[in-house]
Amino acid sequence: MAIGIGLIGMGVVGGGVARILCDRERELKIVRGLDFDIRKIAIRDPSKPRAIDISSDRFTTDPMEVVTDPTIQIAIEVMGGVDAAHDLILAALQNGKDVVTANKALLAERGDSLFEAAVQNEVGLGFEASVCGGIPIIQALSQGLVANDIQSLYGILNGTTNYILTRMTEAGANFDPMLKEAQDKGFAEADPIMDIDGTDAAQKLALLCRLAFRQRVSSSDILKEGISHITALDIDFARELGYTIKLLGIARAIDNRIEARVHPALVPHDALLADIRNEFNAVEIVGSAVGAQVFYGKGAGELPTASAIVADLVAIAERRKVNLGPAGAPLAPLPKADLVPADDIQTGSYCRLTVHDKPGVLAQIAALFAGENISIETVIQHGRSETDGVPLIMITHDAPEAAMRRAITRIGALQAVTEKPQIIRILHP
Repeated sequence: MAIGIGLIGMGVVGGGVARILCDRERELKIVRGLDFDIRKIAIRDPSKPRAIDISSDRFTTDPMEVVTDPTIQIAIEVMGGVDAAHDLILAALQNGKDVVTANKALLAERGDSLFEAAVQNEVGLGFEASVCGGIPIIQALSQGLVANDIQSLYGILNGTTNYILTRMTEAGANFDPMLKEAQDKGFAEADPIMDIDGTDAAQKLALLCRLAFRQRVSSSDILKEGISHITALDIDFARELGYTIKLLGIARAIDNRIEARVHPALVPHDALLADIRNEFNAVEIVGSAVGAQVFYGKGAGELPTASAIVADLVAIAERRKVNLGPAGAPLAPLPKADLVPADDIQTGSYCRLTVHDKPGVLAQIAALFAGENISIETVIQHGRSETDGVPLIMITHDAPEAAMRRAITRIGALQAVTEKPQIIRILHP
C-alpha cells in the first residue's frame, strides 16, 4: 500500500527530496518495501519551472490542503520561516500526520509546542536535516548513543562561517572579501547575518542540547558571538601560536548544569576540528560508555539536506509499517536547563592589543589582568614604535568571562592602547 507524502515547499531542498524519491523509487520498494507517493505539493508560484517532472494536478498554492488531505500520512515541511511553518506543522500533527522538517529556526524558537503535539497525537516529528545537513547527528544522539550519559559535544555547526574562515586562512584575507566570495559561490545568503553572528549555530546547539542532555535550552540563552571582527592579522598570529580559528558550538554537562556557548575559538593545529575546511561540519560527542565519537560531512546544500529528510521519512514509514509508533524517546515535556551563567564560563583567551611601545605599558596591562586574577601565559610583540600602534599579543590562562570583560574594558581605556582590544577564546576540549 502506497504511503501518501505531502510536500510543503518546493524550493532547492524540496526539489532535492522529490528527486531522491524519484531516483530511488525502485530500490525503496524492493529493498525497504516502501512505496512513497507524492500526492500533493504546496508551492508559492505555479508558473515557476520545476526540475522534477510531476503532474501539475498535484500542486497547490494552499498549504492547508497538504495538512488536511486524508490520503497523506507524512508531511514534509521545507518552506522555511517560523510562524507560518509552525502553524502548518502543528495542524499536521493534530491531524495525525507524521512530519519531517529541516527547519532548525522554528524548532529552536517554537519547538516546544510541536514536540508536545507529536507526543499527544502519537505521531513522529523528524528533524535530522535541521542540524548539520547530511550528517546523521540527530539519529546518533537519539538512538545510537542512548546507552551513554553525554558529557560534552562541540564542533563546527555552520558551513558558511567555516568556509569564510577557511578562505581567510588560505588567502591571508580579511573578512569582507571572503564573505563576498562565499556569497558568489552560493555558500552564504544575500543576507548572511544569522550565519555570521552565530545565530544559526546557536539554534542548532539548542536542539543538540535537547537531545544530548534531555533538557530544554533556548538559543537566546546561549552565549553567542560571531566572526565579523576576525581579521587576517588574528589568523596570522593564531597560526604563529599553533592555532586555527573556527566558529564553534560547545555544550558541556558540569555539576548538574549545562554550559552552552557559540563563538570563534583558537583551535590547536593538531586537533581534528582544525582540519575541517570550507562548508563542511564536524561534531565531537563524548559519551560515558563510548568516549569520543566524531561526525563529519557536508553541513548544507540541496542533496545533503534532502538526504537527511528522506532518512527521516524512511525511518518513520518503516516503524508505521509494523505499527511500532514514533521512534525515539519523547522530546516533550522536558525540564528547562539550568545553564551556567555566561559571566561564570571560564576560558583561556587570545588578546590582541594595539599599543604605543613605551616603557611601563606592558607592566600596566599585566597589573590590570592581575587585578582580576588573570594570569598571562604568553606574550608576543612584533615591531617597535613609540608613536604608531604596534600589535601586542597575550595568551591568558582560564578566567571567568566577567573578569576578562572587566580587565579588557580597563585596558582599552589606557592612553597607550590605540584601538579596541580584540579577544578570541581558546578551545580546551
